[in-house]
Amino acid sequence: MSIQQDLIEWQVQDVRCHRGGRMLVPAEQAPFGRTLPYRRFAGERPNSGCAEIVRSRGWIADLGQRGLGDLLLGLSAVTALREVSGDVPLHYSGPEAQLLRRCAVPLASAEHTTGPHVVRTGTRSPVRFRIDPQEHPTWLDRLGSGQVEVHAALPMRQYLAVEQSLGQRLSAEAAPAPGFRSAQAAQPWHVVFVAVPGRLRHLEFQLSGFAAVARELVGTVAAPWRFTVITARNTAGADDFDGLPADVLREPDAAECVDLFASAELVVGTDSGRTRLAALTERADGHGPLVVGLYSRHAHTKWTTGRAGHHAIATRFAQLLALADRSAEPAELTDETWGAQADLRPVSPALVAEFAARCAGWC
Repeated sequence: MSIQQDLIEWQVQDVRCHRGGRMLVPAEQAPFGRTLPYRRFAGERPNSGCAEIVRSRGWIADLGQRGLGDLLLGLSAVTALREVSGDVPLHYSGPEAQLLRRCAVPLASAEHTTGPHVVRTGTRSPVRFRIDPQEHPTWLDRLGSGQVEVHAALPMRQYLAVEQSLGQRLSAEAAPAPGFRSAQAAQPWHVVFVAVPGRLRHLEFQLSGFAAVARELVGTVAAPWRFTVITARNTAGADDFDGLPADVLREPDAAECVDLFASAELVVGTDSGRTRLAALTERADGHGPLVVGLYSRHAHTKWTTGRAGHHAIATRFAQLLALADRSAEPAELTDETWGAQADLRPVSPALVAEFAARCAGWC
């Protein structure tokens, strides 16, 4: 297998390896999307909006009763609203209070509740923003000279939607989802695998596949490798890692994962909330682990943090969803029609290991 290292995207059969970071492309190569009604790159601002009302009354960001991954990407709206309101005290209520206490956005309080994820100012009669990841398109910003910046990652989509609602030019150029801080330093040659399967378990990369990736990495360079494997609570088959320097953790709490991810040089994982949390983890020096997400049935250009260190390996089905800029309903993802195209199991562990090693600079 031969891969050209200088390409932003590597295509090997039906699998695409996509490097993270900003996407600037010739206009004729831009995916489907909606052109911003103002030239943001040139410094233009959106039309008038509700910024003054938000400053005077405060705000509430309702992120709904979604899972960890959607919450993390949706916090980009909180980043946008905080830019307008300044350093007013913020309060969180929801099921991830322990994790939110570690968020780079400072909170005056974080209350554990069983309801939706809500971040709000302490003011009366705040302006309510409902954050829905399905609402916002890919935004295209014209750069001139026939180029377009593609804002496909969900955090930037939501950030730009809030920017237009506020009618005020905000500061972030890309990847506005806030980070999660750790004092833990990186441990050389430490790799974390997030092997928690998604909704359609039979299409996910299997635990044996992660073990094969570990063996490929060990064969890449002689080093004091150490692996940590995060699995679901009821997962069997951890003996796939027998003979490897590996620890297996059964679905640890998200807040506990922050220090674990900070200690890793590399995280390889399924398209899950914990893999996105790894991409948002920040050490004291501002850096975090390199992350490679495995995308089987979600668009690898959308359901990502957009950070430069968050890379992706996508199935043919994930690529088609990225081109169509949509999500698939469960009834559409049938084995008869799309099963083979959305199946990560045949993806070569050697390909995953080589792409990860190249991103990390190990080969």
